[in-house]
Amino acid sequence: MGFDPKDAVNAAKDIASHAVDKAGDIVEDAGQIVKGDIAGGVGAIVEDATDIATHAVDKAKEAFTGKAEDGTG
Repeated sequence: MGFDPKDAVNAAKDIASHAVDKAGDIVEDAGQIVKGDIAGGVGAIVEDATDIATHAVDKAKEAFTGKAEDGTG
């Protein structure tokens, strides 16, 4: 399967939606830091940021190859 611009647009929308959702989680994690749980808050922020990046790479790869990471598609 070749590159389909529709798949790229859909992947970009999904990446943006996921990033916005995780940004909300990051704001909540920052609240943990303000309340004094620095290690927990920073750890959660790093986890959320890593999740954003991983999701973006997986979706981009899926858009360009036409295959999902799990082999479907």
